Amino acid sequence: MRIICISDTHGQLHQLTKRIPDGDVLVVAGDICLGGIDYELQTFCEYMNSLPHRHKILVAGNHDWPLLEAVCPQFEWLMESVTYLQDSGTVIDGVKFWGSPWQPEFFSWAFNLPRGSRLAEIWAQIPADVDVLVTHTPPYGILDTLPDGVHVGCEDLRREFRRIRPRLHVFGHIHSGYGQMTEDGTIFVNAALCGEGHQLANGPIVIDLF
Repeated sequence: MRIICISDTHGQLHQLTKRIPDGDVLVVAGDICLGGIDYELQTFCEYMNSLPHRHKILVAGNHDWPLLEAVCPQFEWLMESVTYLQDSGTVIDGVKFWGSPWQPEFFSWAFNLPRGSRLAEIWAQIPADVDVLVTHTPPYGILDTLPDGVHVGCEDLRREFRRIRPRLHVFGHIHSGYGQMTEDGTIFVNAALCGEGHQLANGPIVIDLF
């Protein structure tokens, strides 16, 4: 299964359509919006519906206010080709995906939860047999470093990896953490395409999952 990973497009998706590689599943790990307005969601959905990928998975991010109410009903028709995951899962060709949009509290943006028990409860819902985990936040200490060197990922999410050990974890949120690494059998991908100034700086990351 070829998985195309993108995140943090911040309204720039129209500039990417010719650069998104073909694949079996296109995974979008949040922050499709910049200002968090309905029009940004509409534009995103129209572009997603035009892409040829057989399966498309979306998890929201902290800029994605229109998705905070678990997909506004007026936009459901726009997402005809997109599977939106909010603490839920789907199975594609036998591969189990699970997605969640929450991140440790970050100013007053969407999908914020305080560090500690509330986030731990969210991550405890992740099935132990998940193959591909998609979140907006990175786990603590993995591709989560700000330009000043501070780690800002989620500690409770990192602890869950002792239990779940997915084959692939896709996330974004921390633009300066873009890249991939492997640890304890899990491929970690920070697919943030925008840099610190919310301008496109990176390309999609392609993972062949065998």
